[in-house]
Amino acid sequence: MREALMRWDDGKGHYLRRCLQEFPEICRLKYGAPFDPAAVEDKVRHLRCRTTLACADLAHFESPDLWWFRRFWVFPPREQIEPALEKTFFDFWNLPESNEPETVLGLLHIFKSIELVSIILRFVRPEHYAIYSAPIQHMLDIRHRRDLVQTYLAYLENLRELKTHHRLDRVADVDMALWVLHEKCYGQWRDREIEAAYREDDFILQLRVGNLVAPLAALSEARLARALAEAKPGLAALIACHQLEILLRKLAGQLRLCEIEDATPLEEVIDRLPHFGPVGPMRKALWKSLKSIRNDLIHNGRQPGPQETRLLLHEVGRLETEIDAGAFARAPAHP
Repeated sequence: MREALMRWDDGKGHYLRRCLQEFPEICRLKYGAPFDPAAVEDKVRHLRCRTTLACADLAHFESPDLWWFRRFWVFPPREQIEPALEKTFFDFWNLPESNEPETVLGLLHIFKSIELVSIILRFVRPEHYAIYSAPIQHMLDIRHRRDLVQTYLAYLENLRELKTHHRLDRVADVDMALWVLHEKCYGQWRDREIEAAYREDDFILQLRVGNLVAPLAALSEARLARALAEAKPGLAALIACHQLEILLRKLAGQLRLCEIEDATPLEEVIDRLPHFGPVGPMRKALWKSLKSIRNDLIHNGRQPGPQETRLLLHEVGRLETEIDAGAFARAPAHP
């Protein structure tokens, strides 16, 4: 779990508990009949061990009299999956502590659908698992990871954190609460109070932002700043200003300026850089100009204009590329 996530109890989790309480009624309104998950769980309770899955067991997960499985999903034909099911043991009892990725992958290999895998796990071990569905992905801004297994595990990580933070009993309960929440925010049964609570939930917001920026984690700060230039120019400028100082101090280290310390002012760092390769009087004058933009932003709160921002982003990107390529590596040492 991400330890950086703030663990305060803001008292706002009541809206998820309210959504969970309304799950049977919203199901009845949406589908014309209530969903009885506890009855399905009872039907497959015998699978809570190390066991094979029989084709006969799959009928319990379908249970058309108890929920709407057949509206959305279908298991593969018996002849396609029975040979693999007969020779594969699944240790459902020791999940999730033992062999979780391997179990998910093994089920996926047989059923070819992460949604079907999630349904099996959700009913066999509702304490720890949830159905993988578009509404919950939407509410948490889940993005696809390296493969379906990693995507589902990341999905579960979010729901498990929500279970702990908002003190719900099971991951399956979080799943049902979020499904109702989606209906309250985007469906036919809108609820402004519930939607406002969701928008104000800082913990969910952190999860959502984490999911949104996860694909950007491999970007350098210079590339990230450029990527944000249109959507968030102020944030792009702030990142670039921070990276400008980092890069200039890194350059001083590459040029072996031993007298430069962490406390050395940035202008003095620039002055002490020798004229070598790409470094010259005009380049150093540019860096001092960008340093002034940086100081105005960080110390005075003055946002740079569009032209200043473009110049800042371009130069930080150029400097990062040169340093990474070793453009200054052959510089003479300076005492």
